[in-house]
Amino acid sequence: MGKPKTSKSPKASRAERAEAEPLDDAIDEATPTALDAEATAFLGRVHTLLFNIPKHLERANRHGYTQKEHDLGWELYTTASGKNRRFEHWLAESDERDVAAGVSAERMRLLQEIDAFENLWFPRMRALIPRVLPRESADRFAAAFFKDLSQQPLGPAVVDSVKTFLNRIDELASSDEPGARKLYETLGERGLTPKKVEAMRRLIAAAEEHRTPDRTAPALSRAEIAKAKEAQLAAIESLRLWYNDWATTFRGVFGTRAQITLGLTALKRKKKDAAPEDTAPEDATAEGEEEEDVEAGDF
Repeated sequence: MGKPKTSKSPKASRAERAEAEPLDDAIDEATPTALDAEATAFLGRVHTLLFNIPKHLERANRHGYTQKEHDLGWELYTTASGKNRRFEHWLAESDERDVAAGVSAERMRLLQEIDAFENLWFPRMRALIPRVLPRESADRFAAAFFKDLSQQPLGPAVVDSVKTFLNRIDELASSDEPGARKLYETLGERGLTPKKVEAMRRLIAAAEEHRTPDRTAPALSRAEIAKAKEAQLAAIESLRLWYNDWATTFRGVFGTRAQITLGLTALKRKKKDAAPEDTAPEDATAEGEEEEDVEAGDF
């Protein structure tokens, strides 16, 4: 066969599988990071610290808070908050949520049928190529046929992967590559007949009609989306370490008023019937800063 046409469908980052995977697993791996309430609150505290620390920079600097540390904090915050993520990531997340939530039962049925076809014929094709093609060209042929084409988890991306697969099957019939025509005929003998291909194309067309209105598939590979997700998750973890380090340091450096400004301490209402010793600030005043007449508590 000739060189397969380049596919614009998203590439999968997962190894090919012989059996369908549970939908929940596929969605979990494909879905970009969604920040929960706890993570959102944490990022808010970090932003407060970064935004207000310049007001206390002289003292912070004396305790090791440098320009390098400040820049690192902003860099981790930016990545952890998702500022570097592209719109396509979140659009893909929305599409995957639609499938997981069963927004369209008919769309799910179509995706499941297409996914079952993919699970059946992708592995069969890989097994047939080295049997039918000349030994010296089989590996090269398989690499060309499956270039940018891998099995997808159950979801919208399976439509594009199977469409590309069928297009390349059609190319076999007119390819000059030794063994390509025989491969095409063998596929027909095994059940992938022109009638079966046409039926699958109708399913694909129906699935495309059930796409979310005004929404097209993201022009990003699944591997790229997964890489961005991993970078954001890693940044959140690194930011927690960074924040814990400096929050611990600054609570021993600044008094209550400064800690509140920096978002390191939360104000709590005093209990009217509490004893005087119970209503005193938990954080001791440091380096001569005046003590505040408030009750405070750490986050």
